[in-house]
Amino acid sequence: MNHKDSLGLQHQVQEQIMANRYINAQFDLTTTDATDVYTAPSESRAIIQNIQVANVGGSNVELKGFVFDTSASKAFQFAEQTINTGTSRSLNNGTIILEESDKLQLQAGTADIFEGTVSILEFDRT
Repeated sequence: MNHKDSLGLQHQVQEQIMANRYINAQFDLTTTDATDVYTAPSESRAIIQNIQVANVGGSNVELKGFVFDTSASKAFQFAEQTINTGTSRSLNNGTIILEESDKLQLQAGTADIFEGTVSILEFDRT
């Protein structure tokens, strides 16, 4: 697309349209290992808006949240909460940004206690 500036000079303007997708990812933590709940696509970045967790078990259990940064090959912890039986809550206190191929991981202190959903906005960078 061509555009004239205030001096009347012609400039070529490149327009790039990036697709935004609202998605969700459900989880059921059946192990005490760090579990990949969501992975950002290789051509997208993602904003984790909320991680809603329910303790559906019979005891109060600790839950940890991590961002696995693929470029650093390392997991970084962002949350650690004990969630009471029969309750639900948001694990994150703000938005979390994932770059291309980064992962959201959750780790439960006890298996088969936590279920939930993650609200995500993906930005396609192609």
